[in-house]
Parts: sequence; C-alpha cells; structure tokens
Amino acid sequence: MKDFFRNLFGIRQRRKGLPVTPPPKVGASVIRNGARIKIVQPCDSELWDWLLLMGWRVNPVRNDRRTYLNLPKETINRLRIADAEQRGRILEELLEMAK
Repeated sequence: MKDFFRNLFGIRQRRKGLPVTPPPKVGASVIRNGARIKIVQPCDSELWDWLLLMGWRVNPVRNDRRTYLNLPKETINRLRIADAEQRGRILEELLEMAK
C-alpha cells in the first residue's frame, strides 16, 4: 500500500550513485553484480578509473557473508598488463572461467 501512495504522489527519490573512492589497498575486495576480485597487488589509478567506469566498487562491509563468484587472484595483474581495449574481453573471459 505504501508503494502505491509513493508512486501516486511522486514521493519516490532516486538513489544516489555509489561514491568514487581512491584505489583500493592490498587485501581489499572489489565487487560488482555478485562477482568479487580480491586485490593482491597494488592497483594503479588508471586501472581503478576503468574499473569504476565498469561499475566495480570497494566492498564497504568488513565481514560480508554474502556469497560471491570469486575471480582468480591474477585478475588485477592481467587487467593491468592488457590494453584498455582488451580489458573488457579479458574480464568477460575471467568471469566465464570462474563460473
């Protein structure tokens, strides 16, 4: 019923986008749509900017008990070495490999 009235009177508010953060430190987790990358090497700012544009964010929860699809540990290294044009394809391959 609340939902109906919120729609009727236009009370709904759009959610803000997730904040842009500095590059994550080693040991942090980066998540997007149920997938997780564990940062095992320092992430440079150019790669982090690309990941932010793709929708990846630092996991704000310290003891997160949700289940994620864990990508391989060499993910950040492979993305750092690759050209900007190839990163999307490499990330898709790693997601398929992890499934």
